[in-house]
This record gives sequence, C-alpha cells and structure tokens, in this order.
Amino acid sequence: MLMLKPHFSTNPQGHLVIGGADAVELAERFGTPLYVVDEQRMRENYRRVYHAFAERWPSVFVCYALKANSNLAICKIMQSENAGAEVSSGNELRNALNVGVPGERAIFNGNHKSPPELEYAITNNVLINVDSFQELNVVESIASRIGKKARIGFRVNPDVETPTHPYIATGLRESKFGFDVASGQALEAYKLASKMTNVEVVAIHAHIGSQILDVGPFEEEAEKLMALVVEIKKSFNINLQFVDFGGGIGVPYKPDDPELKPEQVAERIVTVVKRVVEEKNLTKPTIVFEPGRSIIADASVLLARVGYTKERPGMPTWVAVDAGMNALIRPALYGAYHHIELANKILEKNEKLFNVAGPLCESGDFLGKERKLPATEPGDLAVIFDVGAYGLAVSNQHTAQPRPAMVLVNRGKAEIVRKRESYEDLTRLDQIPGWLK
Repeated sequence: MLMLKPHFSTNPQGHLVIGGADAVELAERFGTPLYVVDEQRMRENYRRVYHAFAERWPSVFVCYALKANSNLAICKIMQSENAGAEVSSGNELRNALNVGVPGERAIFNGNHKSPPELEYAITNNVLINVDSFQELNVVESIASRIGKKARIGFRVNPDVETPTHPYIATGLRESKFGFDVASGQALEAYKLASKMTNVEVVAIHAHIGSQILDVGPFEEEAEKLMALVVEIKKSFNINLQFVDFGGGIGVPYKPDDPELKPEQVAERIVTVVKRVVEEKNLTKPTIVFEPGRSIIADASVLLARVGYTKERPGMPTWVAVDAGMNALIRPALYGAYHHIELANKILEKNEKLFNVAGPLCESGDFLGKERKLPATEPGDLAVIFDVGAYGLAVSNQHTAQPRPAMVLVNRGKAEIVRKRESYEDLTRLDQIPGWLK
C-alpha cells in the first residue's frame, strides 16, 4: 500500500520527492545510507503544536524534546521558531545553548543528572525538574555553593496507563521516573523544597509516555496534575508558574494508524486546566508541552541502497540494503513498524512479498518483514519513512559500520548537516596498550 503523506510527492521520472528534492538524486549526490530531513515539514509540525495550545490558553511554552534528534541543524531550526528546549543530558543542554536557546527557555529532565550537569544547568538558569529526594539535596547544595538560586520543578508519576510499548510507557508507578503521587512522595518533595533557601519552586512536570495515539491518557494526566497543583497551593501556598504535561503525541507509522491531532490533545488538556483554575481561583499557570517525535519523525526518511536479493521458496524474498539496525534500531528494539517503498519505483505496483534486512551480523537486523514492494533488484533505492525521531539519536556502529550522513532539504535545496562517519572516526578513540606494541 503506497503511503505518501502530504509533504511528499512524485515526479515524472517516478521518483519520490521530499522537500522539493528528488530522492534518487540525493542518494547519487550524497551516497547511502542517508537520512533526509525536510525543514519545512519540521516547521509546520512545530507550528501546529504551538498554535493548538496558544489558541486555547493565554500563556504557552512549547519545548522541542532534543532526545528525539539533537543534531545542531535541527536544534537551530527549532530555535529559529522560538521553541524552548527540553533536554535530558548536559550535552543536549549544550547543544541548545550553542544554537542560541536562552537558558531560561530550557527544561532539564531525567532520572540521573550528574552534579556537573546540574551545576551547568543552575549556572545557566535552566529549569530543572528534580526526579528524586537525593537529587533535590544535590541541587540545593550546588546552588548554595555557587551562590545561585536554582529554578526547579518536580517530575511526578501520576500512574497513567498508556496504550504504547512498555519501554516507552513512563507514567506508571513502576516506572523509574518521577515522584510517586499515590504514596504522598510528590507532596513531600514540595514540602521539603518549600523550606530550602537555595531553590525556587516554580513547576510541576509529568510525561506519561511516547507514541500515544489516544487522547484519553492526556486528559487523565491533566486531571491528576491539576489536582496536585491545587493541593500544593493549599498545603504550601506555592503558586506554580509552569504546569508541564511532557510530550508523547504519536505519529501514524502504519498506513492504517489513526492520527492523534495536536488540537485534540490541547483541547482536552486546556479544558481541564481552565476548569480547575476557575473553580479553585488559581493564578493562571503557563502550560508547557514538550513534543519531539511529532515534530521530527515524519519530516525525515532513510534512503538505503539495495545490494542483494535472496529467494526462499514459499517464503518472502530477502532483500539486503546498506542500512540496518545501526541506522534505525526501532524495528529490532521495539518491533516497531516503519513503512518502506522503493524511492526509484514509487509509482510501480507493490506486488511481491519481501523481508528487508540490513547488513549486520544479527538475525534481528531487519527494517521490515513481509512487505509488499515492486520487483526489486540490486541498485534500487529503498526509502524508510518516519525515521526522524530515534533514528540518528540511537544509531550505533555495530560491526564497525559508520553512521549515515544526514542532509537537510528545503524547497529543493539540499545540504549536509551531519557528515558520514569514516573509518578514522570509528577508531580515533581506540588505543593499543604499550605491552601489545
């Protein structure tokens, strides 16, 4: 089944066109495997999320989640849209600051932030969502030592079940993330922080999971978070400035997947916030949302050259391409689906069953199984869709395969934004000890 989203097209040569550029020409110019990112699609996706909330609530802060793809060009595009940055490591924060995101517009999440990372964040006035009692004490200690007041919130675990893969469901009580709400830990964290002299408590944060295609969990999250906001105000007289709902809007990877529209999510969340604010006479907080996947996933494809095909009587034909789980690990890690077509035969009928394998020495190294494609032969160009999120970000060098290059396309223009790794890149950190020389 041919699945082309509106930002793709075809040309008279029967080739896929992305961002105004012929995919076949991109592969010939820059080589394969190759990530291709459509700048305009990224901007459209971000603006749609921002406007979904901004049209419903007066104070909105949308932060791009760098964990999805932290390439500097991607970060710069988001900065130019005036997006904030949601970061999960010191180096992600460094990326955000380096492209011009002010520290005040960055939010630092994660269950293990090292003392040097925390000091870097505090120095740059970054909002830190604290994830444990021990981390709270470290933040207080560092802030006291360097003479700064740390801006903090707490990540809370509201125990919201989401219809997604267990590895990316982060809002259940058994998750490693956040302060438990049901046992009273979350309220205890706010109580302790309210008595500290070197922290300013300004936020509450939750993230219930990733790749969510049902609006219901977001509404449940909003109800539970706002109930906590009310209790925090009542118990400790803290007026929280930011109520942060994390991200998690999924994308339709399969041709028949439903689309969860940002407008649906914003409507449910804002309705709850507005009702509680009015009923409890609260100061209107800034609503924070942290999209990553929904911004970058469908703005990017992976181009991979077909090397060999292998017939198996009574079974799908194996087709081997030059990119595998080193470039896109999601199918092997999660059993995730990514749609596959032939970019040079995009208009031809998909009539034969194939398994699409990578070049790595692992049986789990596949990009898709039992996929219908046109008659496929060496030299064809496979296109794997929706790879922008957690493609490059979790790529690896299995069997000493260099990571692919990445090119940005914008209305027909194309430029490399990440060079292809070389053999020297693979080995430059290795050292042979003296006794082996």
